Amino acid sequence: MRILKNILLFQKKIFFISYAISILIGILFGGQPKMIGLSFLLIAPFTQYFFYEIKNKNQYYYYYNLGISNVMLWISTFVIGLINLLILMII
Repeated sequence: MRILKNILLFQKKIFFISYAISILIGILFGGQPKMIGLSFLLIAPFTQYFFYEIKNKNQYYYYYNLGISNVMLWISTFVIGLINLLILMII
């Protein structure tokens, strides 16, 4: 439970910015919920790369000290993107 809470803390910074950009891209390419989900699946990893690989590379140490590896954080970004895509495909 503690690990899930810390992963969600990590994703909080990425999620809202990625979702706002994805909505704009989805509206530009047809406005269907499926397009918003696909664009989120692509934008979220780019946002994570920008925020945590380029801008704040040392922030990974905070999550590493909590017991969460860099790979687990990347996997969580892709899993959240896939869950979001599946939900938006159902709508």
